[in-house]
Amino acid sequence: MDDLRISLDIDGCICDFYSPYIRRFGVPKKDSEITKNVVRILSRDKDFWLSLPVINRPTFRVHQYTTARCIPKSWIKAYLEESSMPRAPVYQLYSHCISKVPRIKMGGCNLHIDDSLKVFIDCNLSGIPCLLMDNPSNREWGPIGRIYSLDKDEVEECYYLFRETMFPYFRKLVK
Repeated sequence: MDDLRISLDIDGCICDFYSPYIRRFGVPKKDSEITKNVVRILSRDKDFWLSLPVINRPTFRVHQYTTARCIPKSWIKAYLEESSMPRAPVYQLYSHCISKVPRIKMGGCNLHIDDSLKVFIDCNLSGIPCLLMDNPSNREWGPIGRIYSLDKDEVEECYYLFRETMFPYFRKLVK
């Protein structure tokens, strides 16, 4: 595992964004509704971001956090510190429409973990192995490259199996 330089998403991987969001705004009809509420309302609500419940705790060294949160980076760092997450640089995009791949590569990572099926596909098609953190919004994908925790042994086992068996043929999987 020492050769893995892992980039880790935050929302849906280490913290639960969706339950607090739904309690506040209700179940969204489409993703653009979430984006609108985040940009217009939640981007100014520091307490919302600092109080998100931790759902997974990595037991491995995190090389960097790569997130598309459109909030001050100081809030992200405060959340990670207050939640006792491993210290690592935060690479931030300000839109969900921009690929995370350049930031992951910029940080020198050779593995990314995300709960977004879109990011999972984009990374793997772009040559960055990505594992998919299980959650209800991505279950249509199936088991390939899926993890259920941020346990070092599970991540390592899934990564090496995925890299040796499916990653070379990923483009054929998504056609």
